[in-house]
Amino acid sequence: MKFLPHYKRYFFTLLLFLGLTQPLLADTQQTGLLWQISKPGLKSSFLFGTIHSDDPRVIKLPQAIHQHFVAADSVTLEITLDFSNIMKSLFSIYLPPTKTLDRLIDKTEYTHLVKLLNEYGVPEEATKRLKPLAIMMILSMPKSSSGEFLDLQLYQQAQAAKQAVYGLETVEEQLAIFDVLSIDEQIMLLKDSLKYLDDMPTILEKLHELYLQRDLTALLKFNEKYMNQGEYQELVKKLMQKLIDDRNVLMTKRMQPRLSEGNAFIAVGALHLPGDKGILKLLEAQGYRTSPVY
Repeated sequence: MKFLPHYKRYFFTLLLFLGLTQPLLADTQQTGLLWQISKPGLKSSFLFGTIHSDDPRVIKLPQAIHQHFVAADSVTLEITLDFSNIMKSLFSIYLPPTKTLDRLIDKTEYTHLVKLLNEYGVPEEATKRLKPLAIMMILSMPKSSSGEFLDLQLYQQAQAAKQAVYGLETVEEQLAIFDVLSIDEQIMLLKDSLKYLDDMPTILEKLHELYLQRDLTALLKFNEKYMNQGEYQELVKKLMQKLIDDRNVLMTKRMQPRLSEGNAFIAVGALHLPGDKGILKLLEAQGYRTSPVY
């Protein structure tokens, strides 16, 4: 398949989509990208909120974060970013073999989408096979210049340093998001998202700015405004339950062995951290103390 050399670009947009869709759930101010997680009798670990991006402003870790990363006994990401998992993710965003996009939407809409995705380096033979939600995901993300996004760099550096590397989820669990909505529901959301396509560069730039300011609460509020602008709020709510709340609970549970071992460095999308149903609150409910470090 001619489009396989672009796999990192597609995977980059998938991870950014998974990490930038958190509803607003709390008014408590939460500031900081790196948090110390501690409990009596355990050696402290560190929880880092990433932005799944290859923007030069975010891919180089500040020294305050880097020192804890390199000193950690283990590194845990949402999933392990080996080639096998990346390829599983890529193929999971395709329609069933019996369906193609040109048969699901009218010709004018299809031609428009082919042109739009071509600007992202996606050839028509791939566009025709992509699920509508995957297309919405790609069009809602910045055009990746390298595909070397922050999470991938963390994985590669940990591998090179021979640190133990773990994942909080399987690829199959992450990609179950594409089964939450029917194809017809995905088409509805895709068409709705196209109304706001011209606004995406401004929205994404603001998200990066707030991330660099380390203001999780402001990031959360701004993102809620973005997520609530569409027409199909019930579908968005259904999507968010699976995409965020359920995953927060699962990831908090899965990080317990690493926290028990101590001196772990755990990195997940920044918008999984704040809010009443965010990972920080879930950890506090289990008796952990969470303290911002940077």
